[in-house]
Amino acid sequence: FLLFHSLPRNTSPSVHCLQFLAAASKKTRLDRTFDFIPQMLNTTRRVMSSTSTALPRLRGVVFDMDGTLTTPNLDFGEMYKRAGVPMTEDLLEAISKMTPEKKEMANAVIEEMEAEGRRTLQLEPGVFELADWLRYHNIPCALVTRNTSTSVKHFHKELWTPLGLPPLSPAISRDDAQYPPKPDPAALKAIASELELDPSEMLMVGDSPSNDVVFGKRGGSATALVDSGRRYVEEEAGKKTEASPDFRVDNLALLPHLLWQYYNLDPELACSDHLPTSTKFQPPTVPEGDA
Repeated sequence: FLLFHSLPRNTSPSVHCLQFLAAASKKTRLDRTFDFIPQMLNTTRRVMSSTSTALPRLRGVVFDMDGTLTTPNLDFGEMYKRAGVPMTEDLLEAISKMTPEKKEMANAVIEEMEAEGRRTLQLEPGVFELADWLRYHNIPCALVTRNTSTSVKHFHKELWTPLGLPPLSPAISRDDAQYPPKPDPAALKAIASELELDPSEMLMVGDSPSNDVVFGKRGGSATALVDSGRRYVEEEAGKKTEASPDFRVDNLALLPHLLWQYYNLDPELACSDHLPTSTKFQPPTVPEGDA
């Protein structure tokens, strides 16, 4: 029951059932009976794709980190206050215009709070489910954060790779001086170039309307807002945004359901390489006297 309802919904009962069996074969020890499921699922998707050619292609996803992949543990209101920056302004941009002395003090505040944030860093609910779903469909994932490269390395080492997930690449932080921080779209365009994709084939996922959504829109990509509460903080502070997200979810595990409906996911790109092969068990021993 839990396996069935954890799957992304779509309009095809046959695909839904096949997904369920594929997930079941992944999470339970089954014999060869279900070895055909991944191939059968791909065949069904291939037939269905002929009727969905009008949908856009999804070939890459770019994630924000804080408040998107990880639970919100940074008090941005306190950070702005201690750094001496009004909430209506962009924090990093305002600091860049300060005098050297004030800039040093403001950066020290941010680094102190981010170091504490790393100590309590946890994944948001639904992150693994979404990442595993994207991996199944061979959709590459990248990262753009206004946090530091130290935090990105900590995230990968402590939270991401222990789950068996491939590192997010490229992973761009504010320490990558060649790229201005979000919402400037330079980093998004660089990722599209490195992955050899058009920005229109990518999706930007984040929790900040003013940073992540605007970043994606300016770069030419669709956007998904993770409604973790960040937008309420920005709205209360009077921070305005120039764009609205294409999708909005409370939990990342709900995003595949929307992507199934609004994107043409090429079945030729899907794979089941990460699904463990079925284990062949020895036949049971017949107790003496029962033969």
